[in-house]
Amino acid sequence: MKFKDSIRLECKAGDGGDGIASMGPFRKSDGGDGGVGGNFYLRGSRSRYDLGHIRQDNIYKAENGERGGKNQLTGAGGDHYYLDVPLATVVYNDLGEKVTEVTEDEEIVLLLKGGRGGRGNYSFRGSKEYGNWEKWTPGEKMPVTQFKFELELQSDFIFIGYPNAGKSTILNELTNANAKVAPYEFTTIDPQKGRLDDITLLDLPGLIEGTFEGKGLGTGFVKHTKRSKFVAHFVSFENEDMIGKYKSMRAELKNIDEELINKPEIIILSKSDEVSENIEKDMIKKFEKETNRDVVSVSIIKEDSIQKLKKLLKSTSK
Repeated sequence: MKFKDSIRLECKAGDGGDGIASMGPFRKSDGGDGGVGGNFYLRGSRSRYDLGHIRQDNIYKAENGERGGKNQLTGAGGDHYYLDVPLATVVYNDLGEKVTEVTEDEEIVLLLKGGRGGRGNYSFRGSKEYGNWEKWTPGEKMPVTQFKFELELQSDFIFIGYPNAGKSTILNELTNANAKVAPYEFTTIDPQKGRLDDITLLDLPGLIEGTFEGKGLGTGFVKHTKRSKFVAHFVSFENEDMIGKYKSMRAELKNIDEELINKPEIIILSKSDEVSENIEKDMIKKFEKETNRDVVSVSIIKEDSIQKLKKLLKSTSK
């Protein structure tokens, strides 16, 4: 199923139930008020990865309140509606204004309030409006409202690098993720998420020079960087000029979103099995001197390097 991080939905709170006109013993008004319409809630769900479970051809509705009854009985309130959404979902109205957001697991946020119940004729007794025992009012009718739901994935680390830098392979090795891996560029076309103990890792689609101009897979991923804490910058040993590749990526990130280059960063030199141990150590020193960042080299066939990377991720995220 295709990853969905943006949808438009029509949502509706429940209508209020109508009041009724009823005459009891001794010709006294006893018509009850209508029930309150159900509210429309959003509920945060950590188990939801994207918005793909929500069909866009439905109108999602809370239940209407019921009519009032004889003997001054108020109609039953409508059942509330709960729509499960992933963390962090941001909701906008038709004008593009932010309405609300859901960021915590099991968090419940009111999106639309149910309609008020109408008044039965019992509520008019003794009032100036009591000129007619048949007087009652309808429940409040609630409109169908259109919203735009935007998902901004939360993470501790975002994995960034040029295509085929080995990000997905390392994500799979570190976590229970099942990101697609293949020996060609743009294997990752959607964000891939995994967890290392209590650390959330997010692999973003590979960038190329000119991404900020719409080349490659474009800049649609940028919203998923907003709620990340750290950048894990991958540079492959397969590149002849690794420092140059690193700098060109930093320039690309600055063009895409200046906030990206201001996030704390670690550098992961991937595919270290492609070079000798001396070249590997020398390159780590060069990167440390050039960037003043924490640098680690890694290969999936070197278990000790995977453990070093895990240690760095955990210590950085504290």
